[in-house]
Amino acid sequence: MIIEEEEKESGGKGFARFLFIVTPILFTVVLVGVLLTLFNVNFKNEFLKIGNNIPIVKDWLPDPAASTKQAESSEATIKGLKDQVSEQDANLKKANEAAKAQADKVKELQAKLDEANKAVSDQKSQDAVKQESDYQKEVKKLANLYGSMNPGKAAAILGNLTTEETVQMLNAMSNESKAAILEKMDPKKAADVSILLKDAKPSEDMAIAALQSRLNKGATTTPAATSSSTGLSDQEIGQTFAAMTPENAAKLLLETNKTSPDKTLKILKSVDDTSRSEILSAMNDKEPATAAKILNKMLSK
Repeated sequence: MIIEEEEKESGGKGFARFLFIVTPILFTVVLVGVLLTLFNVNFKNEFLKIGNNIPIVKDWLPDPAASTKQAESSEATIKGLKDQVSEQDANLKKANEAAKAQADKVKELQAKLDEANKAVSDQKSQDAVKQESDYQKEVKKLANLYGSMNPGKAAAILGNLTTEETVQMLNAMSNESKAAILEKMDPKKAADVSILLKDAKPSEDMAIAALQSRLNKGATTTPAATSSSTGLSDQEIGQTFAAMTPENAAKLLLETNKTSPDKTLKILKSVDDTSRSEILSAMNDKEPATAAKILNKMLSK
């Protein structure tokens, strides 16, 4: 019994001694593991080398060479990813530069297009002003001719014109000539003309009104009367419309078409090809449906 108790006591002391030796070793292993996670590879390798020199601790630690290879593999992977990111950044930069160059090219072409459109618009405006100026010059010449005549004879001639045409002629005369002719005119027509003269209108509107009145008068005149009238011939009307701006001519013809479509077709046929094209284009801008109908009638005639 005494021997068994001594053996038990000896075994307990041996286990205590084992724990006394193993506990510091375990503490050292844990501490080394913590340090391995905190420090870089070089420090880890150094600690691993030191730990591998300790007889019991080395069994708990990884091989430093394996750790180095793993670190190198990780660094190679990271380097490869960085290279891919750099390559993507370079490609993105090139794409942005190409997009910017394309945008600049589009902007440059748009500026050239705007400049060309402006040049065309300015040229059309200059042509329109010139045409209108030529027409007004002819009206002024004719008004001066009437103003230089005997007031009685001038009044007799103007009496055969429409009220709107008379207003257009008198408006271009001096006040002295205007008063002398009005005194010799039919009182009723002189009163109508005086009222219209009082309401000052642009010469452009007066020209449109005069031509409209002439067309309306021609539409209500019998063929026999037309042949003996002193109205404008087809050639003269065609020249008159050709001298007008396309916009004004289109406006006048659209109004004429409401009362006399045949007269509208006749006028369009009397002008030259260039003027006809410009007038139809202006009519299409104002009333596309009406312009299409007129064009169809022209083609079917």
